[in-house]
Amino acid sequence: MSLLLEFDVVNAVASELENRGYTISQRLQPTQRGHDIIARKRGPPPLTLYVEAKGETSSRVGSQRFGKPFDSAQTKIHVAEAFFTAAETLAQSPGHEEVKAGIALPNNELHRRYEAAIHQVLMSLGIAVFWVCRDTTVEVNSSWQV
Repeated sequence: MSLLLEFDVVNAVASELENRGYTISQRLQPTQRGHDIIARKRGPPPLTLYVEAKGETSSRVGSQRFGKPFDSAQTKIHVAEAFFTAAETLAQSPGHEEVKAGIALPNNELHRRYEAAIHQVLMSLGIAVFWVCRDTTVEVNSSWQV
């Protein structure tokens, strides 16, 4: 199977969230800036979930990394960027609504290795982890009921 592009990860997680009763209010393309996925679920209490997604190869046709897996250093940076974005989302959330954050990553050895290094912190902060397999199935790890 081919490597997962960021868009593949976004679509797989958005579909999983819809299956879990969420309404997707934002689903970005890799070239767009902002939260990759914003999903809402009616309460009580109502919940807004922001998800930062990463792929396992470049989405830009013609780039040096297109079609090639990211190396260890690039994968570490992607996991760090996703973690920072999720933590920043939680830090900036308004007090009048319930806000949760998640990161969506390809289910491969390098992403698993770097996520494992911060897994306990992710769970203690309530940041859900969505693991996307190449067949686009999704496994969810979370300290709360997604």
